[in-house]
Amino acid sequence: MATSPIQIASPNFTGGRNNYRPEAIVIHIMEGSLSGTDSWFKSRISSVSAHYGIGKDGEIHQYVQEKDSAWHAGRVNAPSWNLIKPAGNNSYKNPNFYTIGIEHEGTGNSEWTDAMYESSSSLIAEIVQRWNIPIDRDHIIGHHEIYSLKTCPGFKVDLNKLIDLSRKKAGYNPSFTITAKTGSVKTTNQLRIRTGTPSTKAPVLRVIGIGEVIDYTGYTDEGQEVDGITRWYKTTKGNWIWGGGVKEVNDAATILV
Repeated sequence: MATSPIQIASPNFTGGRNNYRPEAIVIHIMEGSLSGTDSWFKSRISSVSAHYGIGKDGEIHQYVQEKDSAWHAGRVNAPSWNLIKPAGNNSYKNPNFYTIGIEHEGTGNSEWTDAMYESSSSLIAEIVQRWNIPIDRDHIIGHHEIYSLKTCPGFKVDLNKLIDLSRKKAGYNPSFTITAKTGSVKTTNQLRIRTGTPSTKAPVLRVIGIGEVIDYTGYTDEGQEVDGITRWYKTTKGNWIWGGGVKEVNDAATILV
């Protein structure tokens, strides 16, 4: 079921994304209350915002539209994030342009409630599907991974738990049996190569045309069922292709996916 955030517009944002798109989600802690954050983000004096805020009871507020750049992660210091974009001369592209920020009520030393995990993971599941973002620790990150002078989102949040919940809600099946077998298949339909899991809800790596030959290293018969077919092939690079749009061949592969 789609979330329905309460709209509390912040004036603190940059329209658009400077020719970028959302590629990751940054998890923040408010170091305060949801109501206090509402007031702070509504004030032009603060010059800060995020796209969303989540309360201890699971209530979700939206401050900035996802198509625009909230002011939540613009400062960069000794980043540990693998996907941060360098700009040369020891500087970086502004992460606000290619991230979505979610604030959470409480402090860095306060336990997250079940309602926070539930609402946050539901929201993340919707965001990643809208923007085709993988659900992993390279794409769901803590603010401190961009700005090392902060510990945000603190010491109590379990980001791996949040990611696991988000994957399930996005339709990812984390448990499936892979049969180890090498071979090649040729596409009989135009197909999308999926990353992460054998599911049409997984992010699309790219689209390939009819007649392409692809090597595989295994397959599962426990992937998402499409037109009655649950077989998906695992490619040499660890991605997935639906078995209903291919046939087994003996040719050498012509593309790597």
